[in-house]
Amino acid sequence: MMGDNQKKYSHEWIIILDIAIIGSGMAGLATARILKDAGHAITIFEALPGRGMDSHSIEFEGGVIDAPLRVMNPFLWKNTLSLATHLGMTMFPVRTYMACSWLFEDRTETWLTTTRSRIGNFPIINNRKGLKQYGWRLVKGMLQLKTAIHQFFKSKNQDITLAEFINQNDIEEVFWHGAVMPVLYTVCTCNPKTIGDWPAKPLLVFLRQLTDGDALLRMHGGTPAFVDRLIDGIHIHSGSAIVKVEQQGDKVLVENALGEQNLFDRVVIATPTDKIDDFLNAEQFADDLALLKQFRFEQGDLVIHTDTTVMPPRRKDWSVLSYMMDRKFTRQQFTVWMNAVEPSLVGKSPVFQTWRPVTPIDPKKIISTVKLTRAVVDSKTVALNTALQQRHKDPERKVFYCGSWSCDGLPILESAVTSAMNIAEIFGAPLPFVGLQPKVEVAPQLGY
Repeated sequence: MMGDNQKKYSHEWIIILDIAIIGSGMAGLATARILKDAGHAITIFEALPGRGMDSHSIEFEGGVIDAPLRVMNPFLWKNTLSLATHLGMTMFPVRTYMACSWLFEDRTETWLTTTRSRIGNFPIINNRKGLKQYGWRLVKGMLQLKTAIHQFFKSKNQDITLAEFINQNDIEEVFWHGAVMPVLYTVCTCNPKTIGDWPAKPLLVFLRQLTDGDALLRMHGGTPAFVDRLIDGIHIHSGSAIVKVEQQGDKVLVENALGEQNLFDRVVIATPTDKIDDFLNAEQFADDLALLKQFRFEQGDLVIHTDTTVMPPRRKDWSVLSYMMDRKFTRQQFTVWMNAVEPSLVGKSPVFQTWRPVTPIDPKKIISTVKLTRAVVDSKTVALNTALQQRHKDPERKVFYCGSWSCDGLPILESAVTSAMNIAEIFGAPLPFVGLQPKVEVAPQLGY
């Protein structure tokens, strides 16, 4: 007869464990959901007062603002969307129109606006000035990029950086720096030098898929609704940072800043690694810390506000994405017009998210400023992740690590979910959501 601490999946017995998850970002929540559904007892610890993943989401005039905004390509975010579908979430398509503007000392001048075709979702230049001055350069750049990407994936040497890829290919400057790089900033939220050091392959996979015309998807209810599904039935201990993780015999002690202590069979740490040495026992986990401290992170401010100066001067040129840059491409910022992608904000005052603003934003119009942390990806992190996954295979191991930083590829929600799937595999937990197609409903009326 099956014991109280055992459960059967696919003709195999698994031992039911008491597991602590430290961190409630996407990686922690996905890990918790998968392991909870496999029958394990799960407790989530979060330093912030609420849930980490939607801790910066706020209400605005009765609508919801996700911070940061989350829209996903169905190919590049397939595991995230499959998990959301498994949990009953529905999606709707978002067409990401774009406007690009030059930042001059005395004025802002919009030089490109786009729309997207109803069939195929291909970008189309829809302003005469953009067509006249830059149309042929943008078309030329698009063809050059497609050719370069095709040749890259046929080549034997794919272990190069994005900067090396650019140097090897003559791609029209206005197209690359004026249209492509700003798109990468929206995903990577890194500075140009950092992105240049990235392995080219994951970014080119992203660009290839993007130029093939797939529409982006957004979840109904946004991030808060997704988090509600992820933590359903799971206890989350919020508002007190972890100060100690220490192995005691066959258990792991977890202590928070309030002095509360609990013993667990296993612990999964789902936080950026730059904070781990604040609580991980330095003697017991010296080898882990030596590896984990080699991962690097960058921070930047995401400003949520109602200042319309971040948009093109003419109202008819407003787009979902507004990129502003100087003519030398040394100063740049991107802004998302929230009303154009979130149904609950339709009819409300225009509200925006601007990443690392380089133009002044009226302090009286700032709703909140969010400091975002993003992993730095380079050739070194690929080797570090390989070493980390190898360590996870130790059958005696009781403490594991996951996060968007712990997978090859873009450090986004998809990497976070993939890292959770890697942890699930270690625990023998089933992944019933893999391969599910997103349930896409008719797009609601948005504020274009």
